[in-house]
Amino acid sequence: MACSTFAAGLAVLLALAPGCAGGDEPPAQGVAELGTGEWQFEPLADGQEVELAHGAQGGWHVWTSLRTLGVEPEGVQLEVTTTVIDDPSSATTSRGRIVLTELEDGRCEFIGWPAVLREPACAIGLPLRIRGVVTDARGAVATAERLVRPRWDSDEACAGRP
Repeated sequence: MACSTFAAGLAVLLALAPGCAGGDEPPAQGVAELGTGEWQFEPLADGQEVELAHGAQGGWHVWTSLRTLGVEPEGVQLEVTTTVIDDPSSATTSRGRIVLTELEDGRCEFIGWPAVLREPACAIGLPLRIRGVVTDARGAVATAERLVRPRWDSDEACAGRP
């Protein structure tokens, strides 16, 4: 599979590398890029403003998307955590099984995961850490995070604001 080419090379390097005294091989490490986008991948830069989206069940979230390299596309567990910086109690984590789509350049991507905010009104304009962790069926892990600033562009969003 195209997504596993990098992983195969990495596995060979790990096998040839000197091991630790413990004997257990660490899982292969992949590479991930965290972006945004509900319909297509849009790169994110640290400090960038992102619009909150109103969810179907009444909550608020930021659309997140991921690109990976070195992760098998099937049997993937995704974990996304949002945390307002300086407020660890604001952390919200969601998890689910996903299937990555293979791209022509050897990377894989997943589009449109709703990164939920527990109290969105308390996050407006503040630095928000979004962290994505992808683990494939072999145990290869890829992690990415960005610091963004949520914004509300809707009067509806402010209706419940304290």
